[in-house]
Amino acid sequence: EGILLDANENSYGPAYQVEISEGANGSEDLHISSGNNDLNLHRYPDPLGRKVKDRILKLRPSVPSVENIFLGVGSDEVIDMLVRITCTPGKDSILITPPTYGMYRVVANINDVNVVKVPLIVEGGEFQLDVDAVIQVAVDDPTIKIIWLCSPGNPTGTYLREEDVRRVLDSAFEGLVVIDEAYVDFVRADKGESYARLVREYPQLLVMQTMSKSFGLAGIRLGVGIGSRELVSYLNNAKAPYNVSTLSLSVATAALSDDGLQKMRGVMRGIQKQRDEYLIPELKRLPHVGAILGGNDANFVVCRIVDSNGEASNEIAKSVYVEMAQNRGLVVRYRGTDFGCEGCLRITVGTAEENKVVIDTLRTLLDGKLKMSILDEHNFPFCVTAHAFNRDKTQVAVCPNSNEVHIYTRSGAVWTAAHVLREHDLLVTSIDWAPQTNRIVTCSQDKNAYVWTFDAAGAAWKPTLVHLRLQRAATQARWSPQENKFAVASGDKCVAVCYFGEDNDWWVSKHLKRPIASTVLCVAWHPNNVLLACGGTDMKARVLSAYIKGVDEKPAATAWGERLPFNTLCGEFESPAGGWVHSIAFSPDGDSVAFVTHDSSLTVASPATGSVVSVRSHGLPFVTLVWPDTRTIVAAGHDCAPVVFTADGTSWRAAKRLGEDEMLRRSAAASPSNSNSAFNMFRQMDSRSQPAKSGSGDGSLKSVHQNTISEMHLDPAGNTAEVTTIGLDGKLVQWSLRA
Repeated sequence: EGILLDANENSYGPAYQVEISEGANGSEDLHISSGNNDLNLHRYPDPLGRKVKDRILKLRPSVPSVENIFLGVGSDEVIDMLVRITCTPGKDSILITPPTYGMYRVVANINDVNVVKVPLIVEGGEFQLDVDAVIQVAVDDPTIKIIWLCSPGNPTGTYLREEDVRRVLDSAFEGLVVIDEAYVDFVRADKGESYARLVREYPQLLVMQTMSKSFGLAGIRLGVGIGSRELVSYLNNAKAPYNVSTLSLSVATAALSDDGLQKMRGVMRGIQKQRDEYLIPELKRLPHVGAILGGNDANFVVCRIVDSNGEASNEIAKSVYVEMAQNRGLVVRYRGTDFGCEGCLRITVGTAEENKVVIDTLRTLLDGKLKMSILDEHNFPFCVTAHAFNRDKTQVAVCPNSNEVHIYTRSGAVWTAAHVLREHDLLVTSIDWAPQTNRIVTCSQDKNAYVWTFDAAGAAWKPTLVHLRLQRAATQARWSPQENKFAVASGDKCVAVCYFGEDNDWWVSKHLKRPIASTVLCVAWHPNNVLLACGGTDMKARVLSAYIKGVDEKPAATAWGERLPFNTLCGEFESPAGGWVHSIAFSPDGDSVAFVTHDSSLTVASPATGSVVSVRSHGLPFVTLVWPDTRTIVAAGHDCAPVVFTADGTSWRAAKRLGEDEMLRRSAAASPSNSNSAFNMFRQMDSRSQPAKSGSGDGSLKSVHQNTISEMHLDPAGNTAEVTTIGLDGKLVQWSLRA
C-alpha cells in the first residue's frame, strides 16, 4: 500500500497484463488480459508468500502455523538451502538411502559435501529402511548433518513405515531428518498420510512437498518445506529475497482454493484407479515382466524386465526404453543402474489412452526383443572407421574417417558431441579405451600414437606422444588386459610393444620383428598380459611373447609354452587360401587363437591338441572378429552383417547372421501388405549368402548396416552377451548374442 518508490520498480505497470478472475463456484481462474493490473506484476512478489501458506494450512491442517512453512523454487531449492545452512563444505556429510532421488547427491556434490549411503532393504522389492544401519551410521559419524528419507520413494514408490520413521527421529542422531513427500498425495488414505503432522513432536524434522506432482504444476516450480519455526526462519533468512515469482504464487493460490483442492483430489482418485486397476494388472500379465517392485504409492510403477530364463535383464530393458523413445514417441525412464533395480523401467501413470499405448507397445517390444539381437542403434552423420567405448558405455570415441577422434556422451537415448581429439596429422587408424584406467590410445597413418588422459579440472583430454620409432603407418592399437602396456601394429614389418618408462616419464616401445615379413594389420592380447597374437599381409597369424622385464611378472606356463622371453615365436599359422589376416583374437582361456582372412574364412588353432580348423564362408571377406565365450566367435566385414560361429564338437559352424530377422520385421511393420513377399525374398537369398535387397525398390540391404562393418568390439565391462559394431555407413550398433 502507499506510494512505493524504494525498489526501482516500474510504477507505470507491466506491458503484459495477467489477472485473476472469479469463476464458477468461487473458483479462481488465471488468464491473460489487457485490462486491469490485478497481479501488480510491476511490483516484486511477497517474499514470504503468505497467501499461499494460509491455503497450505487448509491442505495440511496438522501444520501448526504459516511460520512453519517455507516456500522455495521447486523442491530443488529447498534441498540446496538445507545443505547450505547445515553443512560445512569439505567437512560435513549427508546420509541417503539408495535407490533414491538423485538430486540429494547432486546438491551435495555442488556444495562439496560428502555423501554417505545406507541402502534400502531391496530384497523382494520391499524398498524399506534398514533402520538399524541408518541409525548406527548416522550416530557414529559426527560429520553427518542430514538424513534424507524419501516417502513415497523415487524410484521405489514406497511409503515408509511410521514405526521406522519414528525410530530414526527418536534416535541419538543430532542432525536434521528430512522426509521428501513429493508423491504423498498418491498414497491411499488407508495406507498412510503426510508426516507433516510429526513436525509438532520433532523439531529436527523437515517435511518437503511440491506442487509439481499431485497438483500437476511442475511448470511453476514451487516447493514447500514444513518444519519447526526456528528451522523455517533459518531458511527464510538464507534464501534470495524474492525467490518465488508473483505468477507462481498466484497460480498456487488458485490451485489451493477449495475448488482447486477438490479438482486435485478427483485427479488423484483417477490416477490411483488407473495405477491399481489397469496399469499394474496389465503389466503383470505381460509374459516378460518379472515383478512389480516397491509399494506402488506414487504416480508411477516400477516393473522389472526379465529374459527368457526369468533373470532381470538390463540389456532388454534398456533396448526397449531406447526403442520406445527413439522410434515410438513414448518415453519412460530406464532405472536398471539403480541399486536393487536391475532390469527396471519406471512408468508414469498417464491417461487411460496413454496407459493402453504403453501396455500395447511393451507387449509388442518385449515379445520381439527376446527374439531380437539389436540392443541399440545410432546413426552418425559420417563414415566411421574406428571406435571404442568407455567402461559403462556412456561415452564413445569414434573416428570420422579423418585425422580426428570425436567423443560423444550419452544421455538417455541421445548421443551428444563432447570432445574432439586433435593431434594426428593423417588418418586415425585405431582407437582403444582402457576400461579401468580410463585412458585412450590412438594411432595413425602419421606413424604416431598418443595416450590420452582426462583432465577433470580442465574438462579436457590431454595427449602424451608415444615414442614408437616407426618408419611407416601405424595400423592398430590395443591395450593389454592389465592396461600397463599396449601394442601398435604397423606397416614397418613390426609390432611396437609400448609401456610407460618411469625413468624417462613417457611411453617407450620395444619392437617385435622376427619373423614378421610384411605389414601387420591386427593384434590381440592373451589373458596373461604377455603373449600377443598378430596377423597381416604376409598371410600368416603368429603368437609372440611380448614379455617386458620390469613391467610384467613372470607368466605361468600355457599351451603356448613355458619360457617366454621377448620376441619368442610361440605359434605360426597359414591363411587357408593365401588371404591377408585382417583380425585375430585369443579364446577367453587363452588356449586357442582365431583369425579371419581375405579368402572369406575363419581359422581356429589350438596348440595343445595341434588342431587347426578352417571354416570357409560363401560371402564376402570378414575384416573383424571377437571371441566372447569359449563356444562363440563373431565375425563381420564386407557382407554388412555379423555372423555368429558356434563350436560343433571339434569344429565350428556358422550358426546365424545377426539382424536380418529384425530387418524383416521392420519391413513387415512398415508395409504389412508386403510382409509375405519380404519373407519370401529373405528365404530366396542367393547361394553366396549375399544380403537380400529390400522390397522397397530403394536398393537398401536386408541388414542393419548398409555398408562394410569396419570394426567390432566386446563389451568393455566384460558382458560376454554383447558386442558393438561400427560401419562405413556411419552406424553404431550394439548387439545381443542371446537372441
